[in-house]
Amino acid sequence: MSRVLSLILVLIVAGAAGLFYAAPIISFYDVRSSCESQDIDALAKLIDFNTVRVSLKAQLDAGDKGLSAPAPSALNDPVGATGNAFKSVADSVGNLFNDLTNPNPKAPPKPVIDVNTYLTPKAILGLTYGVAKDANRFEPTRYDGKPPSPKTAFFSLERARLTVTDETHGTTTFTFERHGLTHWQLVHIGLPTAESEAMKDAPAG
Repeated sequence: MSRVLSLILVLIVAGAAGLFYAAPIISFYDVRSSCESQDIDALAKLIDFNTVRVSLKAQLDAGDKGLSAPAPSALNDPVGATGNAFKSVADSVGNLFNDLTNPNPKAPPKPVIDVNTYLTPKAILGLTYGVAKDANRFEPTRYDGKPPSPKTAFFSLERARLTVTDETHGTTTFTFERHGLTHWQLVHIGLPTAESEAMKDAPAG
């Protein structure tokens, strides 16, 4: 009898561990399903729209070059901050001199991107399909083929990253944070950049 109870206990623990590991993937499909059904209330529970909005805006503004690390802090790194300030002044003077000596027609102003167009159910669905920066123009009825399945790129007790890869657009990364035992919330969507795809495809070593 004790052997049977031990076996049952092992199965329960294994099942709980499997459910815990699978929970972010379940949340991903829940996001996709809620987008398809236009369930705004469900999406509000599944997605931290404030943090996702901020991160998407920063990436869209940065373009294909991607984001850079923050500038050195004068409090934590006075030498680095001073060097960064001198570099900024030198770059400004260099650009001014270059404009004076090599006048060129000014580039057209960069179009303003409304990040909210990427946070509609249809656009979020497009992001889960891997269409990346084309998500604000995504039309589910025109999508051919089976939607790509997410793959686990990282998993810890508090955070999980899932990736979706599209042959045309590259790899989009979805970061989930745990809120409760099995509830995971989407807190970041990482858009593919030319640099990240080049690093991924580069040979090791």
